[in-house]
Amino acid sequence: MEMSKIIIGAMRFIDRESARATIHAGIDAGFNYIDTSPCYCRQDETENSEAWVGEAIRDPNYRDRVKVSTKCTPGNGGMELGEFMPEGGFGIRSVEQFDQMFNQSLTRMGLDRVDYYHLWTTHTDEQFTEAFKPGGWYDGLMEHSDQWDHLGITTHTDSDTLIPFLESGKFETVTMPLNVINTARLRAVDYCRDNGIKVIAMNPLAGGLLAKNDEIKELALRWLMRLDNVHVLIGFTSPEEIAYAKWIEDTMDDFDLTGPQILKKVDAMMDTEEARCTGCGYCNPCPQGIVVGSALGYYNAYHYMHMDDAKDAFLGKQWEDDLRLDLCEFCGECETRCPNKLPVRDIIRRAQEALYEGQE
Repeated sequence: MEMSKIIIGAMRFIDRESARATIHAGIDAGFNYIDTSPCYCRQDETENSEAWVGEAIRDPNYRDRVKVSTKCTPGNGGMELGEFMPEGGFGIRSVEQFDQMFNQSLTRMGLDRVDYYHLWTTHTDEQFTEAFKPGGWYDGLMEHSDQWDHLGITTHTDSDTLIPFLESGKFETVTMPLNVINTARLRAVDYCRDNGIKVIAMNPLAGGLLAKNDEIKELALRWLMRLDNVHVLIGFTSPEEIAYAKWIEDTMDDFDLTGPQILKKVDAMMDTEEARCTGCGYCNPCPQGIVVGSALGYYNAYHYMHMDDAKDAFLGKQWEDDLRLDLCEFCGECETRCPNKLPVRDIIRRAQEALYEGQE
């Protein structure tokens, strides 16, 4: 079963009933991959995304039409290694911990196997190395090799760090942030296309920010639909959102703009002659772990497109260290690498003032 272009993110469901209705609508629409995790929608051991996904797809009319993916990580969800927290899927650093984690996910879902398993939230060389230490995450995964089919990795890191992960040859898919205001990882996208690794684009609407404007919402989804070898991971909450995504898919042949033309149109909506970061990603890696282009995408939306919600969206994502502009030490390394010769440090200072204003 070839992975559908649009796939179902299971991180934003409201409750069990709406999750089931949304998943069934998605599968009926032809969206045949579901991405879940131990911590999504978690209330307790019985009310959580994995349990809701499992109940929905165990229906005999649906299981054979969909692939399911779940995941865990040696990390803490950010840039560090984690303490063992099986309820959320963090800090998995031994064969025994992985065994407990994997069996917990299968029990929650009521399945005897999964189609895809992912090395989750792996953003640094330290986290990646930890996963492959003898007796660690990967060895635990291989103990269950008859209970999964495909291996992927999920990350927020920059292209320079990510491509060596992929060069290991371990992964068939990679899940990364990608949207019209966050194009900083396109070099990794190109690498994946050239090497037969599927790209799953998470945050296609920048955590819901781009959905605040109907025109930008449509352009954002259509841009991703235009990208070769990219599958669009949407965190659906209702059958109505499924119907909208299906409309996007069904009308792509009637939509005139190419991918570059869509980006040009979004760029024109910013209406500025100021020196502005375009999120190309060539300034990475940052010594502080900031993905500068991704972080400045929120500033662009807030400052140039007058999307006030961009500030709230940015502040709501400060648990992601790659967006922590307040960690910048103005060392200037990004500025020396910028192909457009932008005054990156000055832009970061302006972005800090705008986005962190009013924060204690």
